[in-house]
Amino acid sequence: MSNNKSSPKDRAATFVGALRRLRDDRGKMAALRRGLSSSTVMDAWPVVAGIGGDIGQPGESVFVDVAALFATHPEESNGRNFGDTCRQIALADSSDGTLPDSYEKRFRRLIACGTRDDVVGQLRAWVRLASSKGSGVNYESLFADLWNWPWYADDIRVRWARSFWHAGLNDSAIEQLNKQVA
Repeated sequence: MSNNKSSPKDRAATFVGALRRLRDDRGKMAALRRGLSSSTVMDAWPVVAGIGGDIGQPGESVFVDVAALFATHPEESNGRNFGDTCRQIALADSSDGTLPDSYEKRFRRLIACGTRDDVVGQLRAWVRLASSKGSGVNYESLFADLWNWPWYADDIRVRWARSFWHAGLNDSAIEQLNKQVA
């Protein structure tokens, strides 16, 4: 799985597929959830390594981070990116179809993050919100975005922002713009 010649999307598909197979294993899912804390992250390492993930350095492993988030809320969606998930969460608390200010502020904090570790810190709360609102997460897309964050953070922020705010565009126009950035 840590083969450097495979693309982030291939790595994501393979790794998230392995996570799906663990969904009903309560013990392994509990161990993966412990990957969210720096004091218990080592409990997640054997499970992540056992399904082919690279445990990397603490705070730098996309495999551990995505596995922990998945174990927290394994419901998936086919959204384009995490901006779609954030939009669905926000709209769940809207009676008129507009994005509540509190979610816009929270989303701005997410896309203002500089490092992947900071992003993951914000994602923890968003994934818990997704769980409480019944929204799924596209973990394959999230894995690829987190993998690429150190090199393409600005592009990823733009894609997430377009999906969150829709910028007055329909879904096909957003998809076309996101492909140009990707």
